[in-house]
Amino acid sequence: MRTSKLIRLTITLLVVLLFATYFLLNTEKFKPLLHVNLPLLLAIGLTNIAVIYVNGLFMKSILIPFNKFISSSEAFYISVISSIGNFFATAGTGFGIRAVYLKKKHGLPYSEFITTLSGNYVLVFLINSFIGLAALYLLRNHYNVQYLTLAVVFGLILIASLALSLMKLPLKKDPREAGKGWLSRNFYRVVYGWSKITSDKKLMFRLIGLVSLNFLLAAFIYWAIIKSVHLDIGLPSLLLFTVLGSLAIFINITPANLGVKEAIYLFSSSVLGFSVSEILLIVLVERGVQFSILFVLWLFTTTTRTKDKLLKNGSEV
Repeated sequence: MRTSKLIRLTITLLVVLLFATYFLLNTEKFKPLLHVNLPLLLAIGLTNIAVIYVNGLFMKSILIPFNKFISSSEAFYISVISSIGNFFATAGTGFGIRAVYLKKKHGLPYSEFITTLSGNYVLVFLINSFIGLAALYLLRNHYNVQYLTLAVVFGLILIASLALSLMKLPLKKDPREAGKGWLSRNFYRVVYGWSKITSDKKLMFRLIGLVSLNFLLAAFIYWAIIKSVHLDIGLPSLLLFTVLGSLAIFINITPANLGVKEAIYLFSSSVLGFSVSEILLIVLVERGVQFSILFVLWLFTTTTRTKDKLLKNGSEV
């Protein structure tokens, strides 16, 4: 654990150092930040909140097959603290916070939480890889090594997510009958839980709809960010940009994926049609707004929860 933390810290510091060096050597390329469109920044911030809210609705919906029912406000709160953990910490801290909260507050076993998390991953990968391949087809005149690499990656993700979403295993009626070993029991519970989710067609359509809605919101965010620094982007490039941003979230090595997301964008810059400085401009605005929104939400949820506890303790007295 100490070694992995040291590696993450080293990567984070190295990324910050490289960016600071590039910024100091190319300050004139970042002048558009002085003339950023403020109304668009406000729209980006509000849409970020909408994304967090929709994530909460997804979690609320996917818990139903496990007989765990939470309100929309609690789902939003859990989504907020999970987003804060994933942004400011590393290696899926936000998911860990969510798992502990649902275990303590609602008695959701960790194996069933893994099922809900896996369901989220599968649907996000499925939809984003399909849109990514469609975007690459529209950008086929940008064919190069990076283009081919993205096509192969999206193709593999699509095949894997389709296989997982359609996978059907013979299941016993009671997960407790799945053997004596801890590993076999928990693996069976994950598969059993995923089977419960996919067997509910109405729920699946709802989950796919929520993931698709979040993709549209994310696409608007990236369009608004790019416009806010007075750049232009076509629809195919916007779709590809959104897909790359959505999938980069799951490679959580450093706080806020610092360096990881930038590396993915820079690798794909020739296909996206942006220069290095333009990519960094976009990412700076994106991270600045995210930081501001999550900080405000942290203050809001902390204050609200403190007031609720004080009111509860007062009523008990």
